[in-house]
Amino acid sequence: MSVISFNDLALTGWFPGHMLKAGRQMQEIAPLIDLVVELVDARLPLSSRNPRFHELLPGKPAMVVANKADLADPAASRRWQRWFEGQGERVFFLNAREPGDPDRLVRFWERTAHEEREKRGATQALNRPVRVMIVGIPNVGKSTLVNQLCTEKRAQVGPRPGVTRQNQWIRLRGDQVELLDTPGVLWPRIRDKEHELRLAMIGSIRDEVIGIELLAEFIWYELSRQPARVDWSLYDLAACPEYPEEMMAAVARRRGLLRGGGAIDHIRAAHALVKDYRDLRLGALTLESPPDPTAC
Repeated sequence: MSVISFNDLALTGWFPGHMLKAGRQMQEIAPLIDLVVELVDARLPLSSRNPRFHELLPGKPAMVVANKADLADPAASRRWQRWFEGQGERVFFLNAREPGDPDRLVRFWERTAHEEREKRGATQALNRPVRVMIVGIPNVGKSTLVNQLCTEKRAQVGPRPGVTRQNQWIRLRGDQVELLDTPGVLWPRIRDKEHELRLAMIGSIRDEVIGIELLAEFIWYELSRQPARVDWSLYDLAACPEYPEEMMAAVARRRGLLRGGGAIDHIRAAHALVKDYRDLRLGALTLESPPDPTAC
């Protein structure tokens, strides 16, 4: 591997056909919905938002839930919280696996839906459960959140994009909220290669679509941008290596991922680095900052 300008690389153009169908289904069912909840990844709060949701669901009361907050830098999450609120958006930072967090979120949904009805001049109480549509790109944790909210597990969970393939209506604890879990949907034209690679880092695009060695090199690049937050001792390093080849060599030596004659097994080393990043062994990292510098 060598240092390259990532944005000089071509985009993969990965956009499975079921995602287009899922978007149309969201649009068809929108009139039944009281509140749209967009789940994003707290490590990538803006770049993991799908701009098409606003086109598909115009005028619907909405809020942002930044999931996987335990994987993100807490100080960065606080800056993002202020930024979203400064944009006039409702936002809730969530660790779906943390006891109590999902229940607090459901109460927030109920309050928000009723407040929106009052704003629109509704005079009668809602005589049915609040209907919430949960949307988001693949692998932001929609199904994990749904299962935390349900008395019985209803949604398939997996670490790869594309586990949920169809809409699922789910009645939550207390029968006060009905939740529509929808498939993860990307949008056809991602901004640039770095954006695509960051989506791959959080698992929203399949590793085999990107290429594991390229993804590992980009992870080295992201680690080098905030070296003070990384636990370099995991690979017996004192600091960030200057080149990605040095990073891969350190991973290979530490894990014994060497071939005959001591040659580095680049594929296995790349897989190890990607897994360590996703398993939080290198530290909790946020991959982007709020666009408004005053939020920092």
